[in-house]
Amino acid sequence: MKLTKAQQFCSEVKKLAEQYKLPFFVVTDGASATVNTDCKAVKHARESHIQWEKKNQIDPNHSWEK
Repeated sequence: MKLTKAQQFCSEVKKLAEQYKLPFFVVTDGASATVNTDCKAVKHARESHIQWEKKNQIDPNHSWEK
């Protein structure tokens, strides 16, 4: 699968967060990524982004990683 620059960036952020064992949410033009266990700030950021996606007719459950 060929990744866009935005998807590649998010993938690299995910690998870095795994290395440091940190929860995160990142969004850029064309992609977003999140890994969270119990960080309230990350949860809030992702939930806010879900609302923005719905408002803009974007499926918040879509995964470009699949």
